[in-house]
Amino acid sequence: MDEYFDAIRLLPAFLRQTLNQIPAPQAAAVQEIRLRSGRPVALTIQGRPVIVAADGRCTEREDEGLWLEQSQLLDAWHALCGYSVHSIERELSRGFFTLRGGHRVGVAGIAHWSGDVQDGWRTVTSLNIRVARARSRPMPPAVEELAARSANWLVAGPPGSGKTTLLRDVARALSRRGMRVAVVDERCELFPCSGKGFALPVPLHCDVLSDVPKAEGILGAVRSLGPQYILCDELGGEADLAAVAQGLACGVRFVVSVHGECGEDLVRRCGPLWGMGGFVRAVFLQGQEAPGQVRQVVCCP
Repeated sequence: MDEYFDAIRLLPAFLRQTLNQIPAPQAAAVQEIRLRSGRPVALTIQGRPVIVAADGRCTEREDEGLWLEQSQLLDAWHALCGYSVHSIERELSRGFFTLRGGHRVGVAGIAHWSGDVQDGWRTVTSLNIRVARARSRPMPPAVEELAARSANWLVAGPPGSGKTTLLRDVARALSRRGMRVAVVDERCELFPCSGKGFALPVPLHCDVLSDVPKAEGILGAVRSLGPQYILCDELGGEADLAAVAQGLACGVRFVVSVHGECGEDLVRRCGPLWGMGGFVRAVFLQGQEAPGQVRQVVCCP
């Protein structure tokens, strides 16, 4: 079964029944499912938005779309939360929560504040379900070559470009070489896990720290797991960079993803770790229109 159908399984029947009618070839290409109050249901396919008609067709006409009232959107929201918003409050403070299978649900609406800290949502007006796909494909030769080296490198690209999928493939490649790998999976997307175990196969020589902030996870892995490589998704923030620097000083190598489309983006996000004994290569991905495809590999100047 395609991951798209897994991503919609918790939705209310009226929505699920319509979305289940999407033809299989189109379902296999869906990257996002967009639910918005007072607007029609939309999908993102190869980086482009399409509207879902009431009979399950994909159309560009708004008047043919399956429109959602606010009450229907809230029905979807509560269903995705398992009718227990309290159980995902910690994740919601970061603007999203993760479903079984690694599908991430982004949230927009009226924020709830405790003093100066946003700790949730008073009401929800938009939901974006990003379909997590466990694609195992041959790595591009340039990436295969990097994975065979003892080096620190970055995977860079815009949202939806396949960074997470490529990191999974890298974890498998390193494990096949007998390398000890620690994956710091803050958003439970790289190797989704619950009390029932992992939703995806985990490489043999790989330990996964799930639902832990990257900085704490990196330092914890260095202290207790003895990794040769640490992998994590969407590096950002001073605490993350400081933790990576400590790991590098301990002889651990890193492969991490960042949002970015050019060298200047890497300088802004990684600062002195882009070069100077830190990351020496960056793999730039094409984008949503061609997930997982490499645009170029650059060396630190």
